[in-house]
Amino acid sequence: MRNSLLALVLLFSSSLIAQDALIFQDSKKYTLVQDLTAYADDRIPIRIIPPLLEDSTVEFHIPRIVPGTYDVHNYGQFLSNFVALSAKGDTLPTKKLDLNRWQVSQAQDLYEIRYLMDDSYDDPDARHIFEPAGTSNEEGVFLLNNFGYLGYIDGLKDRPFELRVIKPKNFYGASAVVPERHDSLDIFHYQNYFELHDNPILYCEPDTASKLIGGAKIELAVYSPNRIVDAKACLKAISDVMQASSDYLGGELPVDKYAVLVYCAPRDQMGTSYGALEHHRSTVLFMPEMNNEFFYSGVRDITAHEFFHIVTPLSIHSEYIHDFDFIEPEMSEHIWLYEGVTEYNSHIVQIRNGIYSSEQFLEVLRDKFISDDEYSSEVPLTVASKHTLSFYKDQYQNFYEGGALAAMALDLRLIELSGGSMRLVDLLGNLGAVYHADTFFRDDALFKIIAEYSYPEMEEFMVRHFAANEPFPFERLLGNVGISYTEVGTASGWSLGADEFSYNFETDRIVIASEEGIDEFGEDLGLEVLDEIVSINGQELGLGNFQEVLASYQEDLDEDTKVKMRIARPRGDDGDYRMKTLKAKPRLVEYEERHQIKLMAEPNESQLRLRKYWMGL
Repeated sequence: MRNSLLALVLLFSSSLIAQDALIFQDSKKYTLVQDLTAYADDRIPIRIIPPLLEDSTVEFHIPRIVPGTYDVHNYGQFLSNFVALSAKGDTLPTKKLDLNRWQVSQAQDLYEIRYLMDDSYDDPDARHIFEPAGTSNEEGVFLLNNFGYLGYIDGLKDRPFELRVIKPKNFYGASAVVPERHDSLDIFHYQNYFELHDNPILYCEPDTASKLIGGAKIELAVYSPNRIVDAKACLKAISDVMQASSDYLGGELPVDKYAVLVYCAPRDQMGTSYGALEHHRSTVLFMPEMNNEFFYSGVRDITAHEFFHIVTPLSIHSEYIHDFDFIEPEMSEHIWLYEGVTEYNSHIVQIRNGIYSSEQFLEVLRDKFISDDEYSSEVPLTVASKHTLSFYKDQYQNFYEGGALAAMALDLRLIELSGGSMRLVDLLGNLGAVYHADTFFRDDALFKIIAEYSYPEMEEFMVRHFAANEPFPFERLLGNVGISYTEVGTASGWSLGADEFSYNFETDRIVIASEEGIDEFGEDLGLEVLDEIVSINGQELGLGNFQEVLASYQEDLDEDTKVKMRIARPRGDDGDYRMKTLKAKPRLVEYEERHQIKLMAEPNESQLRLRKYWMGL
């Protein structure tokens, strides 16, 4: 009897990890199989066993767009060899309707769908996908943003999904969802397709670190191909800001586990962008593989932003987020809430907890004012949001700049109306208690709802400045908290020789970006376009310490000290450089400076009190 039982157990265990194993078709749930060990030619095989169907014709969908990206990606374009099979192995009739939809006939006999899925990284056809929302199939790593691999039967995306990942034995799958783990198999369970798509998995040789913050386990996993970056260093970089976020939200985080998945790409293989994509309980970061302050401060700031998405829109959201259409979504008017408020919160927590100095915080705000100038002021935030996939696609990035300033204005107006007893975080708490993850607000009713849960005057403020394009009264709002703001002023300082720069990831050097940006002092030095700055007055310069070196340059220089600038000048297109030291007498220049923002020298008692309430200092 024991031998027979053992044989059955062994038979069952082996069937679990066989790509072609017979899987029982359930009347309610999906069973999906991703075989990472069968990876070949950048593609992995996918099996999808849907619930038993009654309809004679169904559609199979792969997402065209996913929440948080606000861009059309057409993940179905990476799918090939699509076939639908009956339980007997007979091929059923199928028809490709477009890039992301396939029609299956005789669907009442459908047992499984099979296909191969290519990844979006190193795509030879240059079908660019924003990397944090992309997919990676490599021998050393698989980044499973599963909206880029797995689909669903139209009308049945609310059924449970069981995902079986067949993996190399030495690989670890990091995710916010904890699977049943076996040597060569992980089994994940999700309540519906939204939860499946919302929980990315990073598979590679394990490099993880974790910490308990605000009652939640923060797990960080890293893929670093050259072992330059490690998980412990990344976790150390984000720990303070995660603790600050916990404090800002009342001391307890609203999740029991949060996963930070960091995918590092060698600098010479970087794509067109880096950044992150948020999820309810995790975030995926795509970063250049670097071991310097630029990298770790970037991980800190990006994680701070993405984490706050657990409040907006992953908790507080409208009907268009709640029941997301992965093929033809209707866009919300309130990306300023989902991205702008999130971006603003990620910075206000850092000044309140001493991670930023007041000077650093005000510089962040000034940078956002300057960036906001690059976008049209004629387009209201709600209009740009509603039509972000079409007419105003080029305005989308401004939700991180102008949208964050709008969130600051909302925060300061609440402080103004309350006399220092209500902030934006309090409003979010009020809204979150009613419009939490399991429900939603009506998109066209948000301004009335905000007024209901704060002050009646807020509705007019929101209509005038968010739905219309009336400028925010920043001079007054910032003045209330003891900060002077001037939209256009004048300033003077020592010229750096140029005012238009770019960055070379391979050399970690600041580059003179254009000939037009070289001023008279730059001409005295002999600067040329594409020169890369190595050091200034003996201080080595890189992206990570650019602000620090620039501040030292302005503070320490005097008219009797010659400037010595060490530059690397390209010899040609082969990557070779000629090193040169340029010297010139410094020049003090006066220039127009937009968006001057600084602490008032002599704030009154009310201003000091409200500043402390807002900034924590």
